[in-house]
Amino acid sequence: MCQVTFPAVLDRDSDARSSSCPQCQPAKQGAHMKILLCSENVPPQVNGIARRIGMYAEGLEKLGCEVELLHPGSGLSSVFKHVNPWNFTAQMMLIHPLCLYRLLTTSYDVIHLVMPANLSGMWILAMFKVVRCLRRESKPTLVVSWHCNIVDYIQHFSIGPLRYLGYFFFYLLFGMLPLISDRVLTPTKKSEPQLVRMWKRRNGKTCSGVCFTGVNKSEFSPKSLESTWGKTWLAAKEKFLSQEKKKYLIVCVGRLSPEKGVEELIRTMPKLQECALWLVGDGPFRPELERICRNLNVPVKFLGYQSGDALHSVYAVGDIFVCPSQTETFGQTVNEALASQVRVALPNVPVFAEAYGEVIPKDAFWKPLDREDMARAISKQLERHAAQERCSLPDLNKLKSWEDAAKSLLEEYNQASRDRQHTFTFFAALYFPMWWIVTISTVVSFFFFSVIRTWCGGSVRLFFKTAAEDAIIKVQSLHRLPSFPSFNSLQPSDRTEKKKQLRKCRSE
Repeated sequence: MCQVTFPAVLDRDSDARSSSCPQCQPAKQGAHMKILLCSENVPPQVNGIARRIGMYAEGLEKLGCEVELLHPGSGLSSVFKHVNPWNFTAQMMLIHPLCLYRLLTTSYDVIHLVMPANLSGMWILAMFKVVRCLRRESKPTLVVSWHCNIVDYIQHFSIGPLRYLGYFFFYLLFGMLPLISDRVLTPTKKSEPQLVRMWKRRNGKTCSGVCFTGVNKSEFSPKSLESTWGKTWLAAKEKFLSQEKKKYLIVCVGRLSPEKGVEELIRTMPKLQECALWLVGDGPFRPELERICRNLNVPVKFLGYQSGDALHSVYAVGDIFVCPSQTETFGQTVNEALASQVRVALPNVPVFAEAYGEVIPKDAFWKPLDREDMARAISKQLERHAAQERCSLPDLNKLKSWEDAAKSLLEEYNQASRDRQHTFTFFAALYFPMWWIVTISTVVSFFFFSVIRTWCGGSVRLFFKTAAEDAIIKVQSLHRLPSFPSFNSLQPSDRTEKKKQLRKCRSE
């Protein structure tokens, strides 16, 4: 057992120690690793992170790794779970102390923490880092993968001083991650650059990599049109376009929340006179989007959540796929649309430009928040669709399979093993107690916020808006009640009639 060194520096001599110290041997270089994958998003949840993590676990097992998945559904003996206050289709977890002890006494080659907001996973990572430093061992390798553009969310949805408060809390909460992990992975190199820079070491090297997203080309394929669901969607498409007297069908798949940009797409529909829109997915913003559609009188159909064959085939039915989100870390739905051989139009943001710049024509990207340019990009792709231009269709060979993604992930684990640090910095030791207080306070806050949102039916804003509208309706109904200044002077028979009228007005 060795003591923590202050101040700590990078492990420049790790290779020399590896050859002389049995405890400092590097992690296994390839398959047969024992991996703890800690994620709050797992199948059957319907979101991109959950699908990605499920496919990683399956792919790593096929490569010979032993994968243990810790998630909110692991059971009361492992975790306590509650609803995610920002996404009611997902859950958050609090690790059981006995489970934490069991994990720390188990020999793992890799601890892979899936972020964001996985606070229990951060505690696990921190404890493994402390144990590894005290024992002067080379394993487990500690890896963080980040799958959400929180910095972009703060920038887009906070106002004035609240933005700086959001940044401060973000770095206070997540600033410990580079100190307790060996490497950070993001879906693209352009994802969360401010966060990735925190993994820059003293030698100038940034310990970061890419956790690629694959696609199942057998499930998402033009051949899905021949399935039962494919034929059902085709019939529904023909009927919908005929009713709306439109020529083309736009398909958009994703969660209906403000940051996904669906409102911008809907407000662009009046500029696309020949197009109708199918929205596949659900979320807290759906009532507001439905209201906007009614006000604009645009041909939009909400299909709700779809899965399995219904989801696989709905892509292929569309004449074009549009993803209007500017806050994606990769855009897995775009990958699935491309595998279905459907033309795609996207906002020209760094993540999409990196991930799909070689697959999609340059004029199929539009300037973000420019509805005229969005309509132009969509119209250009529809012209190619009408002309049946084969040259503009996506090249399936440029899309990674999930097997490719799992192999790349295994290589990142090996690289993280070479990047490992054996020590804490003096700053980290001072920061550590305060960070624990912040994370515990955050967990408590998340739990109570979850309870409040559940009590409010999923949306605090919508709850109070609905309550206010109900109050206004009641006040207006009272104002419509007739006044009877001479009620007491009426005859008994007239009084009975007036009482009936009064009860009728109140019931209305």
